[in-house]
Amino acid sequence: MFTERIRRRTLNPAERDLVRAVAADVSSRTPLSFGGDGTTPDVAEIELQCATVAARHGRLDLVVVDYLGLMRGALQRRASGDRQAEIAQVVADLQELATRLNAAVVIVEQLTRAPDLRDDHRPRLEDLCHGEALLGIAETVILLHRPAYYDPKHRTGRYDRTPDPELYPPELFPREGLPEPAVQCAELVVLHNRHSRTGTVEVNVELARARFSDRPSWRSQR
Repeated sequence: MFTERIRRRTLNPAERDLVRAVAADVSSRTPLSFGGDGTTPDVAEIELQCATVAARHGRLDLVVVDYLGLMRGALQRRASGDRQAEIAQVVADLQELATRLNAAVVIVEQLTRAPDLRDDHRPRLEDLCHGEALLGIAETVILLHRPAYYDPKHRTGRYDRTPDPELYPPELFPREGLPEPAVQCAELVVLHNRHSRTGTVEVNVELARARFSDRPSWRSQR
């Protein structure tokens, strides 16, 4: 299986070239983003926008919902006043949308404050807000964990916007006191995977750009 060979890093040179070509093609495309104006679209509005993109480009491969807690359900669900039922319907509608579009749908969701209260701070499935609605449908659940976030020495000198020098030149934005190191270790904690393995993948994260990159090691798998 191709994805298994990717995971085990056993691709031959031709396959690696293919992966790079596909990644470059995806990176060159301009994503459609909406809802950033303070509105909270419902699934019907998202589907309408997706249909526009699919008609323009011939297909749509990926939809990212950021984040579930901001989503609105259909009018009748909102009128019921039952937010849990409304969110559950949103998740079910997004699953149906993925099927109709033949596209992957990635749902971003927040965690509760529970990890902050535990000694190891590691996230768990039960920490997911609206986890009950998600776990019944999700193919895979990946939680993010950055241990340095909880280290006091990395919590000083932070700014409320990125110190990316391409966006904020040094003369306009002071760069002293930036968190160290600029690239830290983070973990993609795969706690639910309907068709394959679970485990923890260590990655690098560049704080100034919120950019993740490969780190060639598996810390654990089960």
